[in-house]
Amino acid sequence: MAKTAIATEASRSIGRAVNYGSETPPREFEHPPTLVDFVQLHDGQVKLFKFGAKLSEVQQCAEAMPQHRPRQHVVCLHHFDEPMVFVRNLDGRTKRETTAKGDIAFVPADAPTTFRPEGCDQERFLSYSYLVFEPTYLAELALSSGIGRSLDFVPSFSTPDLLLHQIATALTAAPRVQDPAENLYVESLLNAACARVLHAYADVRYPFAGPPRLTDDQLRNAVDYIHQHLSGSLNLRSISGAAGLSEFHFARLFKKATGETPFQFATRTRMGRAKELLRKTRLPISEIAGRVGYQKPSHFSARFSVVCGCGPNTYRHSVAG
Repeated sequence: MAKTAIATEASRSIGRAVNYGSETPPREFEHPPTLVDFVQLHDGQVKLFKFGAKLSEVQQCAEAMPQHRPRQHVVCLHHFDEPMVFVRNLDGRTKRETTAKGDIAFVPADAPTTFRPEGCDQERFLSYSYLVFEPTYLAELALSSGIGRSLDFVPSFSTPDLLLHQIATALTAAPRVQDPAENLYVESLLNAACARVLHAYADVRYPFAGPPRLTDDQLRNAVDYIHQHLSGSLNLRSISGAAGLSEFHFARLFKKATGETPFQFATRTRMGRAKELLRKTRLPISEIAGRVGYQKPSHFSARFSVVCGCGPNTYRHSVAG
């Protein structure tokens, strides 16, 4: 597969730049599809758009956007119930492709592209998503992972990528999870998505650098930090900083060492502390919730029930002396 020619002046002069990073569909869409869902993550460095549109609307969008260059790296996720045919041009290569549910197309930032859907059923409804990464975000992650040189991203025509689909689905649901460790969960998903893009769609000339495992001191420092900050909103940057590692390496090595993600470990630890308080004190549920990081007692009770199999009041009565 040929590398993208995004570094050349020729590619920069072809087509107009299109911003996929705003909170609405690109303004170049004259007939925008319905924005079903929108998620902004990591201070806007990653965005996830979910669209729904009739085939006729998608065709109108394609006509309104001739050859153009996205300012961001764009993963096009296809949720089509039945296969769909597109004629797509990526960085000077044209292909008539059949794409189906679970497929993606990857368009690197600044790579000239066009697409044209084919089909006779103008009323057919299509569902698809865009997972959008700011180039600086992926570059910084690559640098923290030991990749110090510029990356050559490879445009990809329709190809199966169930992992990115699963991550996108989880990211869509994540902001609705009312949990003080939610940011740990989201950050872990973002790391997985970025690692997938760097691994599968970037020409990396040497493997990720990094330690093979957490040292005993690193693991102890991370665990101590979690225990000391259970009443607050834990985040991956702070925990990994306590271990002296980048977020990317820490999340992977922590799971390797403990068998749990930081989110899972923090949640289990919170519930363990809550159980102890329920057994040994007569504190009201609302105060216990605050002590383990939940601002709303209802969110604490819901999470406690999921993890422990019963509500906090029921647990307290069951262990009463």
